[in-house]
Amino acid sequence: MNQAELHTLEARCTQEAAPHCRAACPLNMDIRPFLAHMAAGKWAEARKVLERHLPLPAILCALCDHPCEAACLRRDLGGALAMSALEQHCLASAPRQSKIIPRSLKPKALAVLGAGMAGLVAAYDCARKGLAVHIFYADESATGAESPCHAAASALWHSFPQLAQSAWEEEWAQFAAVQVEFLPAALDAALFARVRQEYSAVFVDAGAVPQALLAMLPEQQAVDATTLCVEDEAGAYCCGGWLAVSPTGARYASAAQQAGEGRRAGVSLHRLVSKVSLAAARTDGLNQPVVHTDLRGQAPVPRVLPAQQNYTDAEAQAEAARCLHCECLQCVRACAFLQQHKGFPRVYARKIFGNSTVVRGTRTANALVNGCALCGQCEALCPDTFSMAEICLWAREDLVAQGNMPQSAHEFALEDMEQAASEPCALCLPDADHAQPQAVFFPGCQLGAVRGAQVLALYTRLRHYMPQGLGLMLNCCGVPAHWAGRKDIFAAHTARLRAAWEGLGKPRIITACASCQQTLQQSLPDAALLSAWEVLDAHKPDSIALHAGQAQAGCCQAVASAGTVPPLPPVLSMQDPCGARHNAAWRAAVRSLVRSVGVQVAEPERSGEQSACCGYGGLVYTAQPATAQAMAAQRARELEHPALTSCIMCRDRLAAEGKESWHILDVLPFSAGYSPCGGCCPAASLSARRAGRAALKAQAVQLVCGLAPQPAPALLDIRIAPDVLHAMERSFILQQDVAEAIAGIEVSGMKFLEKESGHWVGSWRPRNVTFWVEYSCVGTVYTLYDAWCHRMVVPGATQPAENVVLPDRVHA
Repeated sequence: MNQAELHTLEARCTQEAAPHCRAACPLNMDIRPFLAHMAAGKWAEARKVLERHLPLPAILCALCDHPCEAACLRRDLGGALAMSALEQHCLASAPRQSKIIPRSLKPKALAVLGAGMAGLVAAYDCARKGLAVHIFYADESATGAESPCHAAASALWHSFPQLAQSAWEEEWAQFAAVQVEFLPAALDAALFARVRQEYSAVFVDAGAVPQALLAMLPEQQAVDATTLCVEDEAGAYCCGGWLAVSPTGARYASAAQQAGEGRRAGVSLHRLVSKVSLAAARTDGLNQPVVHTDLRGQAPVPRVLPAQQNYTDAEAQAEAARCLHCECLQCVRACAFLQQHKGFPRVYARKIFGNSTVVRGTRTANALVNGCALCGQCEALCPDTFSMAEICLWAREDLVAQGNMPQSAHEFALEDMEQAASEPCALCLPDADHAQPQAVFFPGCQLGAVRGAQVLALYTRLRHYMPQGLGLMLNCCGVPAHWAGRKDIFAAHTARLRAAWEGLGKPRIITACASCQQTLQQSLPDAALLSAWEVLDAHKPDSIALHAGQAQAGCCQAVASAGTVPPLPPVLSMQDPCGARHNAAWRAAVRSLVRSVGVQVAEPERSGEQSACCGYGGLVYTAQPATAQAMAAQRARELEHPALTSCIMCRDRLAAEGKESWHILDVLPFSAGYSPCGGCCPAASLSARRAGRAALKAQAVQLVCGLAPQPAPALLDIRIAPDVLHAMERSFILQQDVAEAIAGIEVSGMKFLEKESGHWVGSWRPRNVTFWVEYSCVGTVYTLYDAWCHRMVVPGATQPAENVVLPDRVHA
């Protein structure tokens, strides 16, 4: 990714874009901070905002026609904000807050012809930047003006007769503070020619000069709207301040439009004097993008009308409080990961790009890069489809390619993938009656690890609908390598899957995991894929959902002890897996199947394409467990009823947060011999998953081939308390790891005795991880008291991997 690509990506996030009111304001003022202070009754702070952004606030607040009100998103929800009345109340409630510090004037001077609104604003802005400014106004001494102050305002009063004398006198003092000189003169062609020769830059206020001089200027349509600059043989000058045209064709003086043109001209005049580009990086506010604001759920709130002529303090606060404070943040509100880093995607894109370009030093955004679930919810919610998944996956791949991705970030997940694809767990079998079946069932490594009996029951059911045979492939789809940014590992794994699939004759692949289907579509684009739920929905299983009844084999210990299986809840909240975000057929089939057995499905606020991730996707669960837990907890709160999902990881992640959760196979039992306990079943442990895969392969071989399973190798007899098991789970330490560590330590003697407790403490490093265990031994029975690990190299404390005593790491 280069800078241009970064800017293109950034532009798709509108959070930093202007609200509609600011986009409509010719002065490009963001009114939200002003309204926030007004709602809090902080009049002085609110006036500081006006003085910081508005030139001549006493005049503008009195005369502005407030185009922001027409653009206000409240207009259809109770009426637009009463900006004019609120600004007037602010000026009346607080004295002027800012003081102008005189600056040394630059030697180059600016001439302004005409003291109308545009000319005054251009002069004021340039004077604030240190330019010497001379305003030439029409000499109308014959009108009887009492002082130069009042004489200079004659053009302004001509256009805006409602302007109070006190407002002009207040701003006259500000002009004196910035050393602007007002000079009476005949505004004619001779003066125009003279100032173009004598001054460094010239501005002509088209709304305040005589018709004869105005006729010498180009038409408004011929002047660049951004720079307001005109070039001829004598050089460059600026002009602006034209009359506005109403929809009916009437011409009138718009204070907002003229002030905006004066401000844009002021920028150009300063650039002319400084001899820099007039157009580069202009942020004057013309044609700027606007922030997307979701108005769903916003209730109408009527405009507060003053009881008397003007607002009271309470009325002004109530009216200001109606502001929606327009912002997007749809993705941030929905995603615990985005909330965690206190920003929004546009900011994150900059951090991630900067993180990738660091040559030397700390890459502080690695946590941001590895905390994304790559689920795509932000892209589905964003009106401009900004994708955090896209940039985070790019960053991971880039860091891996540079050798800057910490090995520990995704190592456990890659080991889990390797185990699922290893000989003790992986399997590729044709149908017992067809060497090249019409389809092959690919349940996925996680569903098979947790619900082996259900997978085999589902396979048996699917075979009924495949007259030309159904093969069985137990393996990982390779998505952990893809999520980790390891293109090399993903490509090698994909090659092995392709070889196995082609060996079966390239049959259609039937999946039961949405992530598997999504990944296989990417890695095997020539394969025909179909979900198991679509097959079942097409044939409508004759089984009905299992309600309260006698507990049978396969139920968890709590249900087995109680002797009954809990009934299905009458209503289940649907949790769509991330992998099915863009798979409408998958989602429709799941809902159809569930309704066919009499269960009502409730849709949460964000479901389907906008469904939230459970925290497992993108390897967040292993790279940043706390973030994954926050994501699962937030999603659990969003589901009003017990959860129902077609993803086993969604089911277990929600269950781990205490949410009653059902997998679709829990409501579609396919045989009376297996009755799952469904929503009350706890989440499977990491060790149980590893063991479950090997057990599923053994059972599948027996089912399909009729071969007796091989006995599992004997393990050490280790007693582990529940709290220690829980701590091991949080640290991604398997029971098999502990068994290997104790066995290796006992053989090597690399241990020491803690005299106070009488426990042995030792370490074991079978690969890029060091396990530490605290245990005791009585005969052949070991008791584990604690276990911890670190994935780093400690000089002088490493052991070669070939010293592993128990090479088979499959069974827990």
